[in-house]
Amino acid sequence: MTPAAGFVPAPTSPVPAVAVPVIPAPGFADPTRDAQRAFRAVLDALAHPTRSYPLAGPAEPPAALGQGLAAVALALLDEDCAVWLGGGLGRDAEAAAWLAFHTGARRTDDPASAGFVITGPDALPPLASLALGTDEAPHLSATVVLDVRGCAGPARFTARGPGVDGVATLAAPWATAGFADAWRRNAELFPRGVDLLLVGSGAVAALPRTTRLTAVGTGTADAAGTAGTGNAGTNTAETDAELEV
Repeated sequence: MTPAAGFVPAPTSPVPAVAVPVIPAPGFADPTRDAQRAFRAVLDALAHPTRSYPLAGPAEPPAALGQGLAAVALALLDEDCAVWLGGGLGRDAEAAAWLAFHTGARRTDDPASAGFVITGPDALPPLASLALGTDEAPHLSATVVLDVRGCAGPARFTARGPGVDGVATLAAPWATAGFADAWRRNAELFPRGVDLLLVGSGAVAALPRTTRLTAVGTGTADAAGTAGTGNAGTNTAETDAELEV
């Protein structure tokens, strides 16, 4: 059809582009069962300090999280949680969006106000600066979820305490200078204090606040204030703990 004589078509304007929201990568394939398995692995790790338990995470998590951290986050975080992300993880927009989408957890810029602190060793705030709970409500303390992938330090500790069968030897390539002293002070606060989850690519281990650590080869006081490393005259079972990273 041709326009009538004298008709002037109205000028056309470009259609504005509409931003298409980016949908984060999927979480667990079977959210209920997979979250239960990850939660059980965390509980087992806390019940048996230094022992490593396998984690099965989502197939395509953000690289900054990896399958291990992603599995722990999906199992523990929800809309009632405040989480602080440290180091490179804190600067990763994809990981932040993925966590917000799948968990609903509130992100905070203040680690002292966080119920969960997720970070690598280099960006870990001083333990004493985190939420420590109270004598009446020790469960209000923070849980530190430490990304131990790629760590290669030489530190080793012996561990004693509830859930440890005698004495366990823990390889701790993630332990920074001063960690043993910080952990000793944390243990002295009991029942207050933070708990530590050590998360590798596909496994989790834990150090609850009740675990006492002694740096191997130092002969110094352990990290809960008990001197020495040996149990002379007692029958102790010693195990070596390595975490898959």
